[in-house]
Amino acid sequence: MTRPASNGDEWYESEQPTRRAMVAELQRIRRRTTVRPIPVLLLATVVTFLIVRKIANKPVIVEAEVVLALAEGSLASRSSAPQVDQLRAYVMQVLLPDKRLLELIEKYNLYPLRMKAGAEFALDGLRGQFAVQIWKNSFVDYDEDDSNARRSARIGISVRDVDPDRALDLAHDLAGIVIETASNLRQERAEAVSRQVAMMRQATNDEIDQLVLDISSKKAAIDDALRRGHTELAAILRINLAALDTQQRERESRLAKIVASPEALATEIAAAGLDMSLSVVDESRPERPTHSGLVLIMIAAVIGTGSLLGSALLLGAFDSRVHETDDVVRLGLPVLGHVPGFAGDNVGSMRTRSAAAARVPSFQRWRFHR
Repeated sequence: MTRPASNGDEWYESEQPTRRAMVAELQRIRRRTTVRPIPVLLLATVVTFLIVRKIANKPVIVEAEVVLALAEGSLASRSSAPQVDQLRAYVMQVLLPDKRLLELIEKYNLYPLRMKAGAEFALDGLRGQFAVQIWKNSFVDYDEDDSNARRSARIGISVRDVDPDRALDLAHDLAGIVIETASNLRQERAEAVSRQVAMMRQATNDEIDQLVLDISSKKAAIDDALRRGHTELAAILRINLAALDTQQRERESRLAKIVASPEALATEIAAAGLDMSLSVVDESRPERPTHSGLVLIMIAAVIGTGSLLGSALLLGAFDSRVHETDDVVRLGLPVLGHVPGFAGDNVGSMRTRSAAAARVPSFQRWRFHR
């Protein structure tokens, strides 16, 4: 009993299954390949060789790393610790200035297009080639009760490059720039602190000299008031003289601390971040990459299979000859019959049999291709 077709289901009933169409297409590719096996195999071999060679010669990017230790000294105070969230930005933007990076680019002749694209192109490329990481940062978590505890951090500078030796050299040069720039900044800040302390000492000396003059003037005024018999004025002047003596002793005590005590600069040094030290503590040298033979064989097998199918499709698409009844059907012509094969059918060519090869333009074949 046949199921009555409902409205709109006729197209579904008449549609050819996808699996069947795929199998038919694969069989057609196989038949075309058997007709012209040598060109298909040659094209597939050339394509596979070129792709595998490209993959085998593709440069592998490796990564080298140099680790710096940032440690505080004995004069550092808990309030003078650098901002943890800004430490990486401080290293990237302050300790690695553009001028020094440009010198590094010229040293290794990096990014030849910089001659036309400009220095900004080279700087962006170099800054994208290395990265700065912060870890083991005890500035975040330390024991406040331990007076001997010293906070520290690890700063890792990693460089990516196709040459392992150049990557390690670049990482060392970047670490050297960080250490040298930090040292120069410390020197500049130390000189600024020294100038500030010298100005404080000079200002204190000037205040003491002025107080000495004021005290001498007050003493002379007291003597003059006593000679004239102005005892009340003399008493007021003595009170002012006592205040000046107190100010003089305070200024002299401050000056003595500045001159005699070496710890007078400790607060200023710690506040300026001059008691921090940077040093290289570790490095990671990358291994020179090698391609695995097994991986290349597997890649060649996959690419060869795809190239074989692609070559058969490509050569079959541009083959204008009629090989089978399907080619006639695609042209929209009726098939009246065909001559079956016989013994010796493949001996000799069509030309030796005085038969011209039937050729159909490629655009017509693709026009009727389904």
